[in-house]
Amino acid sequence: MNCSEKKIITYFIVAFLGFCMVACIKPTKQENNILLPVKPVYDSVLKVHDDALNVILVSDWGRNGFYNQREVAEKMAEVASSAGTEFFISCGDNFQVNGVQSVNDPLWRINFEDIYVHPSLQKDWYPVLGNHDYHGNTQALIDYSHVSRRWKMPARFYTKTKKLTITTPILFIFLDTPPLINSYYEEPEEYPDVETQDSLKQMKWLKTVLNSSTEQWKIAIGHHPVYSASTKHGNTHELIAKFSPLFEKYKVDAYFSGHDHDFQHLKPKGSYTDYFVTGTGSAVRESSTDENSVFSMSAPGFTYLSVSGNELKINFIDKEGNIVYTYTKAK
Repeated sequence: MNCSEKKIITYFIVAFLGFCMVACIKPTKQENNILLPVKPVYDSVLKVHDDALNVILVSDWGRNGFYNQREVAEKMAEVASSAGTEFFISCGDNFQVNGVQSVNDPLWRINFEDIYVHPSLQKDWYPVLGNHDYHGNTQALIDYSHVSRRWKMPARFYTKTKKLTITTPILFIFLDTPPLINSYYEEPEEYPDVETQDSLKQMKWLKTVLNSSTEQWKIAIGHHPVYSASTKHGNTHELIAKFSPLFEKYKVDAYFSGHDHDFQHLKPKGSYTDYFVTGTGSAVRESSTDENSVFSMSAPGFTYLSVSGNELKINFIDKEGNIVYTYTKAK
């Protein structure tokens, strides 16, 4: 064997060994094989302060008990029983796939009353409307407030204020996002109620609410994400233009949404507001990340929000009761 042949053989051996070493290195990934920008942080057990306001948020849940809806509801009941909750928030798409037709629609029983049946789930529910709700009669979701003791939807957009103490009020702002998104006007037969809404009136109302707010904590809720890394829907550009400047100007602490069927925490560079997606109340989709992502995971579940005098804490909890992500925002 001459010198040239030895060099060629040596080259191939080195290249082969290098390939083997690279192949053996596995990046840290989520269960859904989505590479995260940071290692997930979470509490091993749910930690609740005695002086905190605790709320459970769930979204995209109305599937007749199927696609994990019943399992998520059962775990919500367990957490509400053990850790407590003041009330529940639904981030929309309350009735998949075509909304409800009236307050007497059987889906109220099949999708809601017979699913969230545990005594710990009988506290007040504060919902917003999603795009699937707009397939049906959206006024029926408001009118059901006069039928149900626990369903509390006074209008399409509204506020609720809770006080931890005299000096620590919390403002919850409930928004109607479908009429703020251009694409829904292109399908009037699919979303008949969208065209009847006054989106300018809602935005004027939101500016007035924020301008006059003096609460220590401001939390906004809408169905559509402002920011999202999901490959299904992703960022809602109309809401980035409409909401983000107001949220920054008036220091809205957090915005919660659904629509994309995964858990997400996003925070654009320099943003004061934290954006959370919790569209995991039943069927989920593959998750993804982008430059704004702090956390992303595809798993059925719900969000446990705890607000005290000087901190806001969220826990993403899956249908098995595992805390998959914890985030704390201090003031």
